[in-house]
Formats: sequence, structure tokens, C-alpha cells
Amino acid sequence: MFFKSIQLSFISSLLLASNLYADDGFDDENEFGSDEIELVQIEQSEQNDFTLYGSVTATGEYSTIGNSIVSTKLSTNLKLEYIVDEFHKIKSTIKGYKATNTNINNDRGFDINELSVEGIFHNGIDGKIGRQIVVWGKSDNIRITDILNPMDMTTPGMVDIKDLRLGVAMTKLDYFMDKWALSGMVLHENRFSTMAEFGSEYYRATMPDAPSNSLSNSGTALSLSGNLQGEDISFYLANKYVDNTTYKTNMVGFAYNKVMDSFLIKTEVAYFDNYDSNTIDGKTDGLVGVEYNGISDGSISFEVANKNDDIQYALRFTQSYLNQTLDFTTLYSGYGKNLEDGGFARVWFDYAYDDNISTSFGVIDYFGGDNLYFENIKDNDRVFASLTYNF
Repeated sequence: MFFKSIQLSFISSLLLASNLYADDGFDDENEFGSDEIELVQIEQSEQNDFTLYGSVTATGEYSTIGNSIVSTKLSTNLKLEYIVDEFHKIKSTIKGYKATNTNINNDRGFDINELSVEGIFHNGIDGKIGRQIVVWGKSDNIRITDILNPMDMTTPGMVDIKDLRLGVAMTKLDYFMDKWALSGMVLHENRFSTMAEFGSEYYRATMPDAPSNSLSNSGTALSLSGNLQGEDISFYLANKYVDNTTYKTNMVGFAYNKVMDSFLIKTEVAYFDNYDSNTIDGKTDGLVGVEYNGISDGSISFEVANKNDDIQYALRFTQSYLNQTLDFTTLYSGYGKNLEDGGFARVWFDYAYDDNISTSFGVIDYFGGDNLYFENIKDNDRVFASLTYNF
């Protein structure tokens, strides 16, 4: 394998980097010393009722095994916001792309990923209806309680979870009480994660069609979240279809974050009943993790989860350079108690030339193992690059 040597030294490299950049973490009270602070009055510009912004991105992937360009893609991401009045606004995110893959036919797509109408009522109540993305849980790398939105899984491991979620049509009401927020949702749309199509090197299996969006198939969800002193806590309830299955489940979940000096402790637990009535009557998934922020302009995190009766590990290191215009990130994700099931390692740079132009460059190496899917894609190692124009 082209990058197999990084699998052996990945963890030790991250730990060495964390020692090199050790600092005071969250405690930056005296960062500015006794310098005087000059107050500058900035003239407030008139707010526009309609705002349009977004980005255009060109990406390419090069196979290190086949020594050839295997994919190119031109995509656009438009965000629109219209302020109806001081209490109501309309927001939308529209995605479109044109892709070329050497293994399948040319592909193109258009998706209204988010489109919602928001309203502010009295007594701390907000409402929103339409396609939305609602994030549950505390982990950045492994989904345990984060079940409301499906994901784009066409190229596993290539993109972070935060950029993969797909919007779902729902009605959402929020009630804010001091440091707590109570949210209730009715999920009107059954939308499943998109998988690689037949002919793709990442093809997994044929997935079932999502159930119809009838009233009887609607889902419900409830969350209670508290932003307390040095800690966050959330409780979750949901009744919805399990992603890419024909089974409906009740989920009870819990997520917790706590700051301890330069460390952020994370934990998540979720119980699902009737997860798969053919094989699993119920299951419990759990995660624990720690993030160390005592690194100047950087962080390192480690998470381990028991998910679907399998152990998953995630180790991430991030460091910023050049006044935080250049970000270096490494992510290792391994499966199996002794990492025997395979996984992947991704290393990449993000560079912001200015407010409009940014670029990314990196590599990803897949590791085979006892997990049949990772064994099948172990030769899909890639060099990837992108150029983005923001407007």
C-alpha cells in the first residue's frame, strides 16, 4: 500500500506533536498582558432583507494504486436568507454538482439541502418548519446520538461528518429557559443516507428505499439541553426509522461534555429498541472521549465507541500555522477491539489565501481487515485536492 507506513507511526506522531506544542489550553486570561485596549466605534451598516452567499468548488482525486485521475467534481453551495420582518425569516441551502468518475457514468445532481421558515414567538419560543439539519451529540468523529439527519456516504472517510449531513423536512419548536433549551420535532420526511452506486469503487450493497412520507410514517424527537458552567448536558428521545432499514425504533440518549483544565471530556450513550427485528431486538451504543487543548493553536482528541457491537477508535490532531490561515489535520479511524477490522487514515492541509479563495490538499489510506467492506476498498487510496471560491 502506498501509505502503509503511516499506519504504524500515526499514533506516536500525534503524541509527539502534542508535546511539542504544549501550552496552557483554555486558560488564556493573561494572553494580552497589561496593554491598553483601544475602543473603536464601527458604523453599523443597514441590514439587507435579502442575502445571497455561497461557494464554488473544484475537486479532483488521484488513485495511488492505479496512478490515474479517478474523479473530478465541480460543485456549488448557495445560501439564501430573506428577512420577512423582525420576527420571521426564510433560509435555504442549495447544492448542485457535476462529477466525472472513471468507474461510473458522468453524474450530476441538485439538492435543496435546507429550506426553512423561522419564526420568533413570545416567552422564549422559536419555531422553524422545512428542511433542516439538527445536530445531536458531542462527538466530531463518531455518531452515537446524532441520528436525525442522514449523511452522504458515497466516499467514506474523505469528508468530516459536519459537512456530510443531509437536511430532513421537519417542524421544530424551541423553548429557551435561562441556561436550558427544550426542543420538540416532528419529522415529516424519511430520508436515508446516500450510498455509492453500483460500479463505484466504494459500492457497498443495495439499500432499501425509504418509507413514504405519510403521516403514519412520521417521526418524533425531543431534546433537553443545558449549557452550564464548564459543562454541557443533553437528553434525547426519538421515534423514527433506522437509517437505511425498514425498521422503526425508539431511541433514548444522553450526551455530556465537561471542561477540566486543558481537557474536554466527552461521553454519549444511546439505547435503541427494535433496531432490527430479524436479528437485534435492542442495542446500546456508547462513546467516551477526551480532547486536549493545551496546544498553541492546536488540539488532539481521542474517542472510543462501542457501536453496532463493534469497537471504533478515532484519533485526531489539528495544528494551525501562518496566523491560522494554514491548518494541518490528521485523522485515524480504526475498527475492532484490536484494530483487526480495518479503517482509514487521512492527512490534509487547508489554506485560506484570503476571504474568497481557499484550497485543500491531502491523502487518504484505507486499511483492510476482518471487516469485509474495508477489505474490499483497501486499494482505494487517494491523493485529493480542491480549490474553493467564496462569494
